[in-house]
Amino acid sequence: MSTDGSQSSAGPYGQQPPPVPPPGYGYPQQPPAPPQGPPPQGPPPQPYGYGYGGPQQAPQNTPPQAPPQAPPPGYGVPQGYGHPQQPQQPGYGYPQQPGQQGYGFPPQPPQPYGYPGPGGPVGPAQPGTQRKKPVGMIVLLVMAVLVLSGAGFGAWYMLVGSASNNVLWSVASKQEGEDVDAVLGAKTRGTWFTDKAVVQTLPNGVKAYDLDSGKQLWASALPGDSSEACVAPENSSGDIGIVAYGEGKACDHLVAYDLGTGNQLWDRDLKPGGTTSKDEVSVARAGDVVVVSAAKVTLALKAADGTAAWDPKKFATEDCGSGQFTGGKALIRVRGCQVNDFDDPDWGQNWDEVSLIDPATGQPRWTYHHKVPKDSFGEIEGGDVVSTSPVVLIRHGDDGDALFSLDDETGKVRSQFSPATPSEYVRTDDSLGGPWSEAGVFGDTFVIGVAGEKSKDLLAAYDLDSGKQLWKTDAVEFRSYYPLPAAGGDRILAYKTSNDTDKGPELVEFGAKDGATKTVVEYPTDVRKGMSISARPYWHENRLYVSEPNPSVIYGETPYTLVALPTTD
Repeated sequence: MSTDGSQSSAGPYGQQPPPVPPPGYGYPQQPPAPPQGPPPQGPPPQPYGYGYGGPQQAPQNTPPQAPPQAPPPGYGVPQGYGHPQQPQQPGYGYPQQPGQQGYGFPPQPPQPYGYPGPGGPVGPAQPGTQRKKPVGMIVLLVMAVLVLSGAGFGAWYMLVGSASNNVLWSVASKQEGEDVDAVLGAKTRGTWFTDKAVVQTLPNGVKAYDLDSGKQLWASALPGDSSEACVAPENSSGDIGIVAYGEGKACDHLVAYDLGTGNQLWDRDLKPGGTTSKDEVSVARAGDVVVVSAAKVTLALKAADGTAAWDPKKFATEDCGSGQFTGGKALIRVRGCQVNDFDDPDWGQNWDEVSLIDPATGQPRWTYHHKVPKDSFGEIEGGDVVSTSPVVLIRHGDDGDALFSLDDETGKVRSQFSPATPSEYVRTDDSLGGPWSEAGVFGDTFVIGVAGEKSKDLLAAYDLDSGKQLWKTDAVEFRSYYPLPAAGGDRILAYKTSNDTDKGPELVEFGAKDGATKTVVEYPTDVRKGMSISARPYWHENRLYVSEPNPSVIYGETPYTLVALPTTD
Protein backbone atom coordinates (compact mmCIF):
# COMPACT_ATOMS: atom_id res chain seq x y z
CA MET A 1 0.00 0.00 0.00
CA SER A 2 1.50 3.34 -0.94
CA THR A 3 1.88 6.04 1.67
CA ASP A 4 -0.66 8.23 -0.09
CA GLY A 5 -3.41 5.67 0.24
CA SER A 6 -3.26 4.17 -3.25
CA GLN A 7 -2.87 0.47 -3.83
CA SER A 8 0.61 -0.80 -4.54
CA SER A 9 1.31 -3.93 -6.53
CA ALA A 10 2.62 -5.60 -3.38
CA GLY A 11 -0.70 -5.25 -1.56
CA PRO A 12 -1.25 -4.24 2.06
CA TYR A 13 1.14 -6.90 3.36
CA GLY A 14 3.70 -6.23 0.66
CA GLN A 15 5.96 -3.22 0.38
CA GLN A 16 6.27 -1.52 3.75
CA PRO A 17 7.49 1.91 4.86
CA PRO A 18 11.25 2.14 5.56
CA PRO A 19 12.30 1.49 9.17
CA VAL A 20 12.73 4.45 11.45
CA PRO A 21 15.18 4.81 14.35
CA PRO A 22 14.11 3.66 17.82
CA PRO A 23 12.57 6.22 20.15
CA GLY A 24 14.58 8.06 22.70
CA TYR A 25 13.70 8.44 26.32
CA GLY A 26 10.09 9.58 26.69
CA TYR A 27 8.34 10.56 23.52
CA PRO A 28 9.79 9.24 20.25
CA GLN A 29 11.99 11.56 18.28
CA GLN A 30 10.76 12.80 14.93
CA PRO A 31 11.88 10.27 12.29
CA PRO A 32 13.92 11.43 9.29
CA ALA A 33 12.38 11.90 5.89
CA PRO A 34 12.17 8.75 3.76
CA PRO A 35 14.26 8.46 0.60
CA GLN A 36 12.58 9.65 -2.55
CA GLY A 37 11.49 7.02 -5.01
CA PRO A 38 9.21 6.50 -7.95
CA PRO A 39 5.52 7.14 -7.37
CA PRO A 40 3.46 4.08 -6.42
CA GLN A 41 1.67 2.20 -9.13
CA GLY A 42 -2.08 1.79 -9.17
CA PRO A 43 -5.08 4.08 -9.11
CA PRO A 44 -4.73 7.55 -7.60
CA PRO A 45 -6.06 8.16 -4.08
CA GLN A 46 -9.71 9.13 -3.80
CA PRO A 47 -10.92 12.29 -2.02
CA TYR A 48 -12.41 10.55 1.01
CA GLY A 49 -11.71 13.28 3.54
CA TYR A 50 -9.59 13.07 6.70
CA GLY A 51 -6.82 11.67 4.54
CA TYR A 52 -8.42 8.22 4.27
CA GLY A 53 -8.35 6.38 0.99
CA GLY A 54 -10.89 3.94 -0.32
CA PRO A 55 -10.90 0.22 0.36
CA GLN A 56 -8.27 -1.77 -1.48
CA GLN A 57 -8.91 -5.34 -2.54
CA ALA A 58 -6.33 -7.94 -1.66
CA PRO A 59 -4.15 -9.22 -4.49
CA GLN A 60 -4.57 -12.84 -5.47
CA ASN A 61 -1.81 -15.44 -5.37
CA THR A 62 0.85 -12.83 -4.77
CA PRO A 63 3.25 -13.63 -1.94
CA PRO A 64 3.85 -10.64 0.31
CA GLN A 65 7.26 -9.10 0.64
CA ALA A 66 8.83 -9.29 4.06
CA PRO A 67 8.59 -6.04 6.00
CA PRO A 68 11.85 -4.29 6.87
CA GLN A 69 13.31 -5.13 10.24
CA ALA A 70 11.93 -2.77 12.85
CA PRO A 71 14.27 -1.55 15.59
CA PRO A 72 13.48 -2.71 19.11
CA PRO A 73 10.85 -0.50 20.73
CA GLY A 74 11.66 1.65 23.68
CA TYR A 75 9.25 3.19 26.09
CA GLY A 76 5.75 3.16 24.70
CA VAL A 77 5.63 -0.44 23.45
CA PRO A 78 1.96 -1.37 23.05
CA GLN A 79 0.74 -3.03 26.20
CA GLY A 80 -2.00 -5.53 26.86
CA TYR A 81 -4.55 -5.17 29.57
CA GLY A 82 -2.28 -6.86 32.06
CA HIS A 83 0.42 -4.28 31.72
CA PRO A 84 -1.07 -1.00 32.94
CA GLN A 85 -1.66 -0.81 36.65
CA GLN A 86 -5.16 -0.37 37.97
CA PRO A 87 -5.91 3.29 37.19
CA GLN A 88 -6.62 5.64 40.01
CA GLN A 89 -10.36 5.67 40.46
CA PRO A 90 -12.27 8.93 40.48
CA GLY A 91 -13.53 10.35 43.73
CA TYR A 92 -17.07 11.01 44.69
CA GLY A 93 -19.00 13.54 42.71
CA TYR A 94 -17.90 13.97 39.16
CA PRO A 95 -15.64 11.39 37.59
CA GLN A 96 -11.98 12.14 36.98
CA GLN A 97 -11.13 10.50 33.67
CA PRO A 98 -7.65 10.06 32.23
CA GLY A 99 -6.26 13.02 30.35
CA GLN A 100 -6.88 12.96 26.64
CA GLN A 101 -5.35 14.55 23.62
CA GLY A 102 -6.38 14.50 20.02
CA TYR A 103 -4.40 12.91 17.25
CA GLY A 104 -3.07 16.22 16.01
CA PHE A 105 -4.72 15.83 12.60
CA PRO A 106 -5.00 19.12 10.70
CA PRO A 107 -8.51 20.56 10.68
CA GLN A 108 -10.69 19.19 7.90
CA PRO A 109 -13.49 20.90 6.03
CA PRO A 110 -16.92 19.32 6.36
CA GLN A 111 -17.37 16.42 3.98
CA PRO A 112 -20.35 16.12 1.65
CA TYR A 113 -22.92 13.60 2.67
CA GLY A 114 -23.66 10.51 0.69
CA TYR A 115 -21.23 8.43 -1.31
CA PRO A 116 -17.83 9.77 -2.27
CA GLY A 117 -16.50 9.75 -5.80
CA PRO A 118 -15.57 6.63 -7.72
CA GLY A 119 -13.11 4.26 -6.16
CA GLY A 120 -13.58 1.40 -3.77
CA PRO A 121 -12.24 -2.09 -4.12
CA VAL A 122 -10.39 -3.20 -7.20
CA GLY A 123 -9.38 -6.63 -8.43
CA PRO A 124 -11.24 -9.94 -8.16
CA ALA A 125 -14.09 -10.25 -5.73
CA GLN A 126 -13.33 -11.80 -2.34
CA PRO A 127 -15.33 -14.46 -0.53
CA GLY A 128 -17.79 -13.17 2.01
CA THR A 129 -18.72 -10.02 0.12
CA GLN A 130 -22.30 -11.19 -0.50
CA ARG A 131 -24.23 -11.16 2.74
CA LYS A 132 -26.92 -13.50 1.38
CA LYS A 133 -24.36 -16.23 0.78
CA PRO A 134 -21.68 -15.67 3.44
CA VAL A 135 -18.61 -17.86 3.47
CA GLY A 136 -18.26 -18.29 7.22
CA MET A 137 -18.49 -15.48 9.70
CA ILE A 138 -16.29 -12.45 9.41
CA VAL A 139 -14.28 -10.68 12.05
CA LEU A 140 -13.79 -6.99 11.43
CA LEU A 141 -10.99 -5.57 13.50
CA VAL A 142 -11.27 -1.83 13.88
CA MET A 143 -7.84 -0.81 15.09
CA ALA A 144 -6.84 2.76 15.71
CA VAL A 145 -3.11 2.14 15.34
CA LEU A 146 -0.79 4.93 14.27
CA VAL A 147 2.82 4.85 13.09
CA LEU A 148 5.24 7.63 12.52
CA SER A 149 7.10 7.44 9.23
CA GLY A 150 8.50 9.84 6.71
CA ALA A 151 9.28 13.49 7.28
CA GLY A 152 7.01 14.33 10.17
CA PHE A 153 4.17 12.20 8.82
CA GLY A 154 1.72 10.32 10.97
CA ALA A 155 0.03 7.54 9.03
CA TRP A 156 -3.44 6.14 9.58
CA TYR A 157 -4.31 3.00 7.69
CA MET A 158 -7.58 1.15 7.41
CA LEU A 159 -6.62 -2.31 6.22
CA VAL A 160 -8.57 -4.81 4.24
CA GLY A 161 -6.93 -7.57 2.24
CA SER A 162 -4.18 -10.16 2.51
CA ALA A 163 -2.29 -12.30 0.05
CA SER A 164 -2.97 -15.29 2.29
CA ASN A 165 -6.76 -14.87 1.86
CA ASN A 166 -7.05 -14.54 5.64
CA VAL A 167 -7.91 -10.88 5.20
CA LEU A 168 -10.89 -10.03 3.05
CA TRP A 169 -10.77 -6.27 2.44
CA SER A 170 -9.15 -3.07 3.64
CA VAL A 171 -8.85 0.71 3.43
CA ALA A 172 -5.56 2.58 3.72
CA SER A 173 -4.35 6.17 3.67
CA LYS A 174 -2.01 8.66 5.26
CA GLN A 175 -2.33 11.86 7.24
CA GLU A 176 0.42 14.46 7.25
CA GLY A 177 1.44 16.83 10.00
CA GLU A 178 0.80 14.58 13.00
CA ASP A 179 1.71 15.81 16.46
CA VAL A 180 3.62 13.11 18.38
CA ASP A 181 2.42 14.11 21.84
CA ALA A 182 -1.18 14.21 20.66
CA VAL A 183 -0.87 10.76 19.13
CA LEU A 184 0.52 9.21 22.30
CA GLY A 185 -2.21 10.74 24.45
CA ALA A 186 -5.20 9.73 22.34
CA LYS A 187 -8.02 7.79 23.99
CA THR A 188 -11.03 5.71 23.13
CA ARG A 189 -13.26 6.60 20.18
CA GLY A 190 -16.73 5.21 19.52
CA THR A 191 -17.41 2.38 17.08
CA TRP A 192 -21.04 1.98 16.01
CA PHE A 193 -23.10 -0.25 13.75
CA THR A 194 -26.15 0.02 11.55
CA ASP A 195 -27.67 -2.66 9.35
CA LYS A 196 -25.40 -1.51 6.52
CA ALA A 197 -22.35 0.17 8.00
CA VAL A 198 -19.62 0.23 10.59
CA VAL A 199 -19.14 3.80 11.79
CA GLN A 200 -15.91 5.05 13.36
CA THR A 201 -15.34 8.11 15.48
CA LEU A 202 -12.11 9.67 14.26
CA PRO A 203 -10.18 12.60 15.74
CA ASN A 204 -11.90 15.17 13.54
CA GLY A 205 -15.24 13.52 12.79
CA VAL A 206 -17.08 10.30 12.00
CA LYS A 207 -17.00 8.06 8.92
CA ALA A 208 -19.12 5.12 7.77
CA TYR A 209 -18.03 2.09 5.75
CA ASP A 210 -20.11 -0.59 4.06
CA LEU A 211 -20.07 -3.83 6.06
CA ASP A 212 -19.63 -6.01 2.98
CA SER A 213 -17.24 -4.10 0.75
CA GLY A 214 -15.59 -1.55 3.03
CA LYS A 215 -16.64 1.23 0.69
CA GLN A 216 -16.94 4.61 2.37
CA LEU A 217 -20.59 5.64 2.63
CA TRP A 218 -20.26 9.07 4.21
CA ALA A 219 -18.00 11.32 6.26
CA SER A 220 -18.90 14.15 8.63
CA ALA A 221 -16.48 16.52 10.30
CA LEU A 222 -16.91 17.77 13.85
CA PRO A 223 -18.26 21.31 14.20
CA GLY A 224 -15.58 23.99 14.32
CA ASP A 225 -12.28 24.45 12.55
CA SER A 226 -9.98 22.72 15.05
CA SER A 227 -12.21 20.45 17.12
CA GLU A 228 -11.09 17.04 18.34
CA ALA A 229 -13.18 14.15 19.65
CA CYS A 230 -12.54 13.12 23.24
CA VAL A 231 -15.29 10.67 24.32
CA ALA A 232 -17.83 8.64 22.32
CA PRO A 233 -20.05 6.03 24.05
CA GLU A 234 -20.42 2.73 22.18
CA ASN A 235 -24.22 2.59 22.49
CA SER A 236 -25.98 3.82 19.34
CA SER A 237 -29.69 3.20 19.95
CA GLY A 238 -31.92 4.60 17.23
CA ASP A 239 -28.94 4.82 14.87
CA ILE A 240 -27.72 7.94 16.68
CA GLY A 241 -24.06 8.39 17.58
CA ILE A 242 -22.93 10.78 20.32
CA VAL A 243 -19.50 12.44 20.44
CA ALA A 244 -18.04 14.76 23.08
CA TYR A 245 -15.47 17.13 21.60
CA GLY A 246 -13.63 20.39 22.06
CA GLU A 247 -10.73 22.51 20.87
CA GLY A 248 -7.24 22.11 22.30
CA LYS A 249 -7.40 20.51 25.74
CA ALA A 250 -11.09 21.27 26.15
CA CYS A 251 -13.97 18.79 25.98
CA ASP A 252 -16.96 21.08 26.26
CA HIS A 253 -19.42 20.18 23.49
CA LEU A 254 -21.66 17.25 22.67
CA VAL A 255 -22.80 16.49 19.11
CA ALA A 256 -25.16 13.84 17.72
CA TYR A 257 -25.11 12.24 14.26
CA ASP A 258 -27.63 10.29 12.25
CA LEU A 259 -25.65 7.10 11.57
CA GLY A 260 -27.63 6.36 8.43
CA THR A 261 -26.74 9.59 6.64
CA GLY A 262 -23.99 11.26 8.67
CA ASN A 263 -26.18 14.33 9.16
CA GLN A 264 -25.62 16.31 12.34
CA LEU A 265 -28.74 16.20 14.52
CA TRP A 266 -27.79 18.61 17.29
CA ASP A 267 -24.85 20.28 19.03
CA ARG A 268 -24.78 21.15 22.74
CA ASP A 269 -22.42 23.48 24.62
CA LEU A 270 -21.44 21.97 27.99
CA LYS A 271 -19.58 24.99 29.37
CA PRO A 272 -21.16 26.24 32.61
CA GLY A 273 -19.33 29.54 32.45
CA GLY A 274 -15.93 27.93 31.95
CA THR A 275 -14.01 25.36 29.93
CA THR A 276 -14.28 21.67 30.74
CA SER A 277 -11.03 19.74 30.20
CA LYS A 278 -10.81 16.30 28.64
CA ASP A 279 -9.83 14.61 31.90
CA GLU A 280 -13.09 15.70 33.53
CA VAL A 281 -15.65 14.16 31.18
CA SER A 282 -17.52 10.86 30.95
CA VAL A 283 -20.48 10.07 28.72
CA ALA A 284 -22.87 7.25 29.69
CA ARG A 285 -25.42 6.11 27.10
CA ALA A 286 -28.37 3.83 27.87
CA GLY A 287 -31.16 3.53 25.34
CA ASP A 288 -32.40 6.93 24.22
CA VAL A 289 -30.72 8.90 27.02
CA VAL A 290 -27.14 10.07 27.40
CA VAL A 291 -25.75 11.29 30.73
CA VAL A 292 -22.68 13.50 30.45
CA SER A 293 -20.66 14.29 33.58
CA ALA A 294 -18.05 17.03 33.59
CA ALA A 295 -16.20 19.08 36.19
CA LYS A 296 -19.04 21.54 36.68
CA VAL A 297 -22.08 19.93 35.15
CA THR A 298 -24.05 16.68 34.95
CA LEU A 299 -26.76 16.53 32.30
CA ALA A 300 -29.21 13.86 31.19
CA LEU A 301 -30.16 14.51 27.58
CA LYS A 302 -32.41 12.92 24.98
CA ALA A 303 -30.28 11.42 22.23
CA ALA A 304 -32.81 12.37 19.56
CA ASP A 305 -32.75 16.15 20.02
CA GLY A 306 -30.34 17.03 22.86
CA THR A 307 -33.06 18.42 25.13
CA ALA A 308 -33.13 17.65 28.85
CA ALA A 309 -34.52 14.24 29.78
CA TRP A 310 -34.28 14.87 33.55
CA ASP A 311 -32.09 16.74 36.01
CA PRO A 312 -29.54 14.57 37.89
CA LYS A 313 -29.10 17.30 40.51
CA LYS A 314 -32.71 16.86 41.64
CA PHE A 315 -31.83 13.39 42.91
CA ALA A 316 -28.95 14.66 45.06
CA THR A 317 -29.49 14.86 48.83
CA GLU A 318 -27.78 16.54 51.76
CA ASP A 319 -25.64 13.45 52.21
CA CYS A 320 -25.29 12.17 48.62
CA GLY A 321 -24.29 13.96 45.43
CA SER A 322 -25.48 13.46 41.87
CA GLY A 323 -23.17 10.48 41.44
CA GLN A 324 -21.37 8.92 38.51
CA PHE A 325 -23.09 7.01 35.72
CA THR A 326 -22.19 3.97 33.63
CA GLY A 327 -24.19 3.08 30.54
CA GLY A 328 -24.52 0.09 28.24
CA LYS A 329 -27.39 -2.39 28.50
CA ALA A 330 -28.59 -0.55 31.62
CA LEU A 331 -27.86 2.73 33.41
CA ILE A 332 -26.10 2.37 36.77
CA ARG A 333 -25.41 5.24 39.18
CA VAL A 334 -22.72 5.01 41.85
CA ARG A 335 -22.35 7.69 44.49
CA GLY A 336 -20.52 8.12 47.75
CA CYS A 337 -22.47 9.41 50.73
CA GLN A 338 -21.61 10.79 54.15
CA VAL A 339 -23.68 11.72 57.19
CA ASN A 340 -23.30 15.49 57.44
CA ASP A 341 -25.59 16.23 60.39
CA PHE A 342 -23.40 17.14 63.37
CA ASP A 343 -26.18 16.10 65.73
CA ASP A 344 -26.37 12.62 64.21
CA PRO A 345 -24.41 10.04 66.23
CA ASP A 346 -23.22 8.61 62.90
CA TRP A 347 -21.82 11.96 61.79
CA GLY A 348 -18.94 11.40 59.37
CA GLN A 349 -20.00 7.85 58.50
CA ASN A 350 -19.49 7.02 54.82
CA TRP A 351 -21.42 4.60 52.65
CA ASP A 352 -21.73 3.83 48.96
CA GLU A 353 -24.91 3.59 46.91
CA VAL A 354 -25.36 1.62 43.70
CA SER A 355 -28.65 2.26 41.87
CA LEU A 356 -30.31 0.97 38.73
CA ILE A 357 -31.67 4.11 37.05
CA ASP A 358 -34.67 4.37 34.75
CA PRO A 359 -33.14 6.18 31.74
CA ALA A 360 -36.46 7.84 30.88
CA THR A 361 -37.09 9.45 34.29
CA GLY A 362 -33.86 9.31 36.30
CA GLN A 363 -35.70 7.53 39.12
CA PRO A 364 -33.85 4.66 40.83
CA ARG A 365 -35.55 1.29 40.42
CA TRP A 366 -33.53 -0.09 43.32
CA THR A 367 -30.57 0.98 45.44
CA TYR A 368 -27.90 -1.16 47.07
CA HIS A 369 -26.25 0.32 50.17
CA HIS A 370 -22.67 -0.63 51.03
CA LYS A 371 -21.51 0.51 54.45
CA VAL A 372 -17.91 1.63 54.58
CA PRO A 373 -15.77 1.03 57.69
CA LYS A 374 -15.66 3.96 60.11
CA ASP A 375 -13.14 6.65 59.18
CA SER A 376 -12.70 5.09 55.73
CA PHE A 377 -13.46 6.51 52.33
CA GLY A 378 -15.75 4.87 49.82
CA GLU A 379 -14.95 1.42 48.44
CA ILE A 380 -17.10 1.52 45.27
CA GLU A 381 -16.76 4.30 42.73
CA GLY A 382 -18.08 5.13 39.28
CA GLY A 383 -15.27 3.40 37.42
CA ASP A 384 -15.85 0.18 39.37
CA VAL A 385 -18.92 -0.89 37.37
CA VAL A 386 -17.57 -3.86 35.43
CA SER A 387 -20.92 -4.78 33.85
CA THR A 388 -24.34 -3.10 33.88
CA SER A 389 -26.36 -6.22 32.94
CA PRO A 390 -25.79 -8.35 34.87
CA VAL A 391 -24.62 -5.84 37.47
CA VAL A 392 -21.06 -6.73 38.47
CA LEU A 393 -18.87 -4.40 40.49
CA ILE A 394 -15.44 -4.35 42.04
CA ARG A 395 -14.97 -3.28 45.66
CA HIS A 396 -11.73 -1.81 46.98
CA GLY A 397 -11.42 -2.70 50.65
CA ASP A 398 -8.68 -2.88 53.24
CA ASP A 399 -8.61 -6.62 52.59
CA GLY A 400 -7.98 -6.11 48.87
CA ASP A 401 -10.14 -5.90 45.77
CA ALA A 402 -13.10 -8.22 45.30
CA LEU A 403 -15.81 -8.78 42.71
CA PHE A 404 -19.48 -9.21 43.55
CA SER A 405 -22.73 -9.27 41.59
CA LEU A 406 -26.16 -7.79 42.29
CA ASP A 407 -29.54 -9.16 41.25
CA ASP A 408 -30.76 -7.19 38.25
CA GLU A 409 -34.36 -7.15 39.53
CA THR A 410 -33.91 -6.42 43.24
CA GLY A 411 -30.43 -4.97 43.71
CA LYS A 412 -29.66 -7.51 46.43
CA VAL A 413 -26.29 -9.24 46.49
CA ARG A 414 -26.42 -12.18 44.11
CA SER A 415 -22.96 -13.56 44.85
CA GLN A 416 -19.53 -12.73 46.20
CA PHE A 417 -16.87 -14.10 43.87
CA SER A 418 -14.57 -16.66 45.52
CA PRO A 419 -11.67 -16.82 45.47
CA ALA A 420 -11.92 -13.07 45.25
CA THR A 421 -9.26 -12.95 42.55
CA PRO A 422 -6.28 -15.02 41.44
CA SER A 423 -4.25 -11.81 41.56
CA GLU A 424 -5.93 -8.58 40.52
CA TYR A 425 -8.61 -7.53 38.08
CA VAL A 426 -7.49 -5.20 35.37
CA ARG A 427 -8.67 -2.84 32.69
CA THR A 428 -6.76 -1.24 29.85
CA ASP A 429 -8.33 2.17 30.20
CA ASP A 430 -10.89 4.06 32.19
CA SER A 431 -14.41 3.29 31.04
CA LEU A 432 -15.32 6.91 30.16
CA GLY A 433 -18.90 6.06 31.11
CA GLY A 434 -19.09 2.53 29.70
CA PRO A 435 -18.64 -0.99 31.14
CA TRP A 436 -15.32 -2.82 31.05
CA SER A 437 -14.26 -4.46 27.80
CA GLU A 438 -12.11 -7.10 29.53
CA ALA A 439 -15.18 -8.87 30.94
CA GLY A 440 -18.35 -10.52 29.68
CA VAL A 441 -21.23 -12.78 30.67
CA PHE A 442 -22.11 -16.04 28.94
CA GLY A 443 -25.37 -17.33 30.39
CA ASP A 444 -24.65 -17.70 34.12
CA THR A 445 -20.88 -17.63 33.62
CA PHE A 446 -18.96 -14.40 34.09
CA VAL A 447 -15.52 -14.13 32.49
CA ILE A 448 -12.97 -11.43 33.31
CA GLY A 449 -9.37 -10.66 32.49
CA VAL A 450 -6.81 -10.82 35.27
CA ALA A 451 -3.21 -9.62 35.53
CA GLY A 452 -0.81 -11.74 37.53
CA GLU A 453 2.73 -11.17 38.69
CA LYS A 454 5.41 -10.15 36.19
CA SER A 455 2.81 -9.07 33.62
CA LYS A 456 1.46 -12.59 33.22
CA ASP A 457 -2.14 -12.39 32.08
CA LEU A 458 -4.98 -14.87 32.36
CA LEU A 459 -8.75 -15.24 32.06
CA ALA A 460 -10.94 -16.35 34.99
CA ALA A 461 -14.57 -17.59 34.93
CA TYR A 462 -17.13 -17.51 37.77
CA ASP A 463 -20.61 -18.87 38.34
CA LEU A 464 -22.84 -15.81 38.78
CA ASP A 465 -25.24 -17.56 41.17
CA SER A 466 -22.69 -19.11 43.53
CA GLY A 467 -19.70 -16.85 42.92
CA LYS A 468 -17.53 -19.95 42.67
CA GLN A 469 -14.57 -19.80 40.35
CA LEU A 470 -15.07 -22.37 37.60
CA TRP A 471 -11.70 -22.18 35.90
CA LYS A 472 -8.82 -19.94 34.96
CA THR A 473 -6.32 -20.09 32.14
CA ASP A 474 -2.59 -20.44 32.62
CA ALA A 475 -0.81 -17.17 33.21
CA VAL A 476 1.28 -16.16 30.21
CA GLU A 477 3.45 -13.08 29.94
CA PHE A 478 2.28 -10.20 27.71
CA ARG A 479 -0.96 -11.81 26.57
CA SER A 480 -4.42 -10.25 26.28
CA TYR A 481 -7.90 -11.81 26.26
CA TYR A 482 -11.12 -10.02 25.32
CA PRO A 483 -14.33 -12.04 25.93
CA LEU A 484 -16.97 -11.85 23.18
CA PRO A 485 -20.38 -12.29 24.86
CA ALA A 486 -22.26 -10.59 22.04
CA ALA A 487 -21.56 -13.64 19.88
CA GLY A 488 -24.51 -15.26 21.68
CA GLY A 489 -25.22 -18.93 22.26
CA ASP A 490 -23.43 -21.20 24.71
CA ARG A 491 -19.96 -20.76 23.23
CA ILE A 492 -17.46 -18.78 25.31
CA LEU A 493 -15.39 -17.00 22.69
CA ALA A 494 -12.54 -14.56 23.15
CA TYR A 495 -10.08 -12.63 21.03
CA LYS A 496 -6.55 -13.48 22.11
CA THR A 497 -3.43 -11.53 21.23
CA SER A 498 0.03 -10.91 22.64
CA ASN A 499 3.24 -8.96 22.20
CA ASP A 500 4.71 -11.91 20.29
CA THR A 501 5.08 -10.67 16.72
CA ASP A 502 6.00 -14.19 15.56
CA LYS A 503 2.47 -15.37 16.28
CA GLY A 504 -0.77 -13.89 15.03
CA PRO A 505 -3.85 -13.21 17.18
CA GLU A 506 -6.42 -15.97 17.64
CA LEU A 507 -10.14 -16.49 18.01
CA VAL A 508 -10.40 -19.02 20.85
CA GLU A 509 -13.22 -20.98 22.49
CA PHE A 510 -13.37 -22.12 26.14
CA GLY A 511 -15.29 -24.95 27.72
CA ALA A 512 -17.99 -23.42 29.96
CA LYS A 513 -17.31 -25.67 32.97
CA ASP A 514 -13.63 -26.56 32.67
CA GLY A 515 -12.10 -23.82 30.52
CA ALA A 516 -10.71 -26.28 27.98
CA THR A 517 -9.28 -24.14 25.19
CA LYS A 518 -9.66 -24.64 21.46
CA THR A 519 -8.26 -22.34 18.80
CA VAL A 520 -11.01 -21.54 16.29
CA VAL A 521 -8.87 -19.44 13.94
CA GLU A 522 -5.23 -18.40 14.06
CA TYR A 523 -4.61 -15.23 12.09
CA PRO A 524 -1.45 -14.23 10.17
CA THR A 525 1.48 -12.71 12.00
CA ASP A 526 1.12 -9.65 9.75
CA VAL A 527 -2.12 -8.87 11.56
CA ARG A 528 -0.33 -8.80 14.91
CA LYS A 529 2.56 -6.72 13.58
CA GLY A 530 0.23 -4.05 12.28
CA MET A 531 -2.06 -3.88 15.33
CA SER A 532 -1.74 -3.05 18.99
CA ILE A 533 -2.21 -5.71 21.65
CA SER A 534 -4.88 -3.61 23.35
CA ALA A 535 -7.38 -3.60 20.48
CA ARG A 536 -11.00 -3.80 21.65
CA PRO A 537 -13.43 -6.26 20.06
CA TYR A 538 -17.12 -5.68 19.31
CA TRP A 539 -19.32 -8.47 17.93
CA HIS A 540 -22.09 -7.47 15.53
CA GLU A 541 -24.21 -9.91 13.51
CA ASN A 542 -21.59 -12.65 13.42
CA ARG A 543 -18.83 -10.19 12.73
CA LEU A 544 -16.29 -8.89 15.20
CA TYR A 545 -15.18 -5.27 15.24
CA VAL A 546 -12.18 -4.47 17.42
CA SER A 547 -11.34 -0.85 18.24
CA GLU A 548 -8.02 0.38 19.56
CA PRO A 549 -8.43 2.19 22.92
CA ASN A 550 -4.88 3.57 23.05
CA PRO A 551 -3.41 4.05 19.58
CA SER A 552 0.21 2.98 19.52
CA VAL A 553 3.27 4.23 17.73
CA ILE A 554 4.71 1.17 15.99
CA TYR A 555 8.02 1.54 14.19
CA GLY A 556 8.87 -0.20 10.97
CA GLU A 557 5.45 -1.81 10.43
CA THR A 558 2.36 -0.88 8.45
CA PRO A 559 -0.54 -0.10 10.82
CA TYR A 560 -4.04 -1.36 10.18
CA THR A 561 -7.22 0.26 11.44
CA LEU A 562 -9.89 -1.92 9.82
CA VAL A 563 -9.39 -5.61 9.02
CA ALA A 564 -11.87 -8.25 7.93
CA LEU A 565 -10.90 -11.78 9.00
CA PRO A 566 -12.72 -15.11 8.62
CA THR A 567 -13.79 -16.91 11.79
CA THR A 568 -13.55 -20.35 10.24
CA ASP A 569 -10.53 -21.92 8.57
